[in-house]
Amino acid sequence: MRGCSKKLFLIILILLNLFLTDSMNESFAGVMELSGGLSFSRSNYSTDSYSWSRRLNFGIGYHFWAESEIEFQVQDIVNRTKLADFQDTTCHDQIFSVEWVQSLAPRDFFFRPYFKVGIGQLNRDASGTYSGGTSPPAIYDTITGVLGAGVKIHVDEFFSLRVEGSTYLFNGAISTAADNFSVNSGLSIYF
Repeated sequence: MRGCSKKLFLIILILLNLFLTDSMNESFAGVMELSGGLSFSRSNYSTDSYSWSRRLNFGIGYHFWAESEIEFQVQDIVNRTKLADFQDTTCHDQIFSVEWVQSLAPRDFFFRPYFKVGIGQLNRDASGTYSGGTSPPAIYDTITGVLGAGVKIHVDEFFSLRVEGSTYLFNGAISTAADNFSVNSGLSIYF
């Protein structure tokens, strides 16, 4: 156990060194980042039963330090579910959020993992019916949390590819994280 504690302590020191030393580096401060991504998935259950989901996201970020960024993001999500004789619904979610994005590697690394956390406004329009004739709430607006992690692969100093897993927390409940999880790919442009 003692060896594990030393290794954990060493890992924490290395991470703190990365955060503190390169965060003080002003060389990337003031850089703006435009980003976008998309994902699509579809599942067919039978000839009359299926579900699909489409997610688009666009963001603009401002780098205060080399590893730290504030991002304003818009997500547009459509979830369509048709289960024969049980459910026929469409939910259209729009999320407007502000997020803290923290890189876990210095700016000059080719492969830069990151995580993000934020808060936003979820606007949901739903239509359709469930079995028995009930319908989802037509309009639902609430504050939501946003969580994500991903990696940026720098092609050059002005352009990177990105893959990100993210979720939004319906009504701010962490228990809903798996319900709205998606992996999307996209790109970032720096100026």
